[in-house]
Amino acid sequence: MIFVCLGTKRFSFNRLLKKIDELVEDKIIEDRVIAQIGHSTYEPKNYKYKRFMDLNEYDSHVNEAKLVITHGGTGAIIRALKANKQVIAVPRLAKYEEHSDDHQLQIVNHFFDECYIYKVDNPSELEIALQKIKRSPITKKFSGSGNIIEILDEFIKET
Repeated sequence: MIFVCLGTKRFSFNRLLKKIDELVEDKIIEDRVIAQIGHSTYEPKNYKYKRFMDLNEYDSHVNEAKLVITHGGTGAIIRALKANKQVIAVPRLAKYEEHSDDHQLQIVNHFFDECYIYKVDNPSELEIALQKIKRSPITKKFSGSGNIIEILDEFIKET
């Protein structure tokens, strides 16, 4: 199962939901997909979704998933990594009005640079990332220790 999580902020992330819908329709994604779509206005046609989930339901889907596709939210990424899941993160971008600034790009780049996740800067690259993660799953485990939490905490305080 693939779990897609887009957070609960007031922004939509229709670009990502549409691309996943296309990949499911074209049978490039054959796994069952469940999504938490938040405030997105696009409603997937080829996979199940809910706008919001309580924490128990959310955690249940994370734990069941073999892959988590998420926006660039720190909490979503860390929650998936702590559950030892493969993660593809796609940052929301301000130029598409998906967020107020591009801080998610910096967060995703940091986790990618530390070799914890695969990143996709544009949903059009998602198919390539899916192939890469299938061929070469990430083996580095996230312990929640080290300086990544401090770095992200400092970044959040500065913005």
